[in-house]
Amino acid sequence: MKASETIYSTLSVLFNSNVWPLVRPEGEKGTPYLVYTVMNANATNVIAGYTGRELAYMQLDVYHNDYDSCEDITNQMIKILKDTVKPFYYDSRKYLHDEDAGLYRQSIECHIWQTN
Repeated sequence: MKASETIYSTLSVLFNSNVWPLVRPEGEKGTPYLVYTVMNANATNVIAGYTGRELAYMQLDVYHNDYDSCEDITNQMIKILKDTVKPFYYDSRKYLHDEDAGLYRQSIECHIWQTN
């Protein structure tokens, strides 16, 4: 399964289907929502060549209009991924504020396997 499919199928319930790749579509409103980006994917190769499996390095950006709620839903998201996506490697978190939108943002970096 592609990393994007894994993220959407695993997290769409938590975010009320407000989960998008790269950017939130114009005209969409409300919080919380999740925007995910596959930063890169490292191929798994063996002697016979490419296996079709890749370790996807992802950035998951959670947006909310309330600081504490943004952190809470990010923590819930991490727990869901840790419990359901194997393997899931959580690297780091950034606490940010999007001044243009007036929203709080937590950005996590993680790795998950994908199959092409």
